[in-house]
Amino acid sequence: MNGSASASQAVRQGEAVAEAPRATAAVFLYGLLVVQIVVGLEFFMTVLTKLVRGGFVSGLGADLQDRVQAAPAWYRSFAENVVIPHATLFGYLIIVGELFVGVTLITTAVVWFARWPLLSVAARSALVMAVILAALAGLAMTLNYHIANGATNLWQLGESPFDEAVDINTVMTLVEATIVVVMCGILVSLRRGGRPSE
Repeated sequence: MNGSASASQAVRQGEAVAEAPRATAAVFLYGLLVVQIVVGLEFFMTVLTKLVRGGFVSGLGADLQDRVQAAPAWYRSFAENVVIPHATLFGYLIIVGELFVGVTLITTAVVWFARWPLLSVAARSALVMAVILAALAGLAMTLNYHIANGATNLWQLGESPFDEAVDINTVMTLVEATIVVVMCGILVSLRRGGRPSE
């Protein structure tokens, strides 16, 4: 009897040890989903500000004309020859893009929290692909804003000691890249038949 109890206890301990990495991965994933909601909220509130305050679409050309003076020559040329002449179109595209990113990142994280265990593998894959697409769109936009503001790399120092060390576009770019990498890993796991943490 004693040997049987010891064997049973060893099995339970082995299961607990095997379950620990999965529990750690779940905590990391849930933390990343909360960060995803924060990133989505930033995009959503940015769009809301543009719509409520007004003047974004009509003022984009003039704002860019001033802003891109500090940008690299190749970007300044692109902005002056492509974006600024079509600033109204780009203004609407920015609003639609930011709205898509914000709503998608928030909604997919909420669905993940509320419904993930109930979703089929196909629905899980679609959800993860939506996150990847939104994060890539957000990454493209924040990287674009970063360059438009005159920064050429993610580790560039501020102009004065009163400037922030890392601007919001750099932080957003790095967070969105992290979301893309993690979600690509989850998508690969789903395609191989694995089960990402619930």
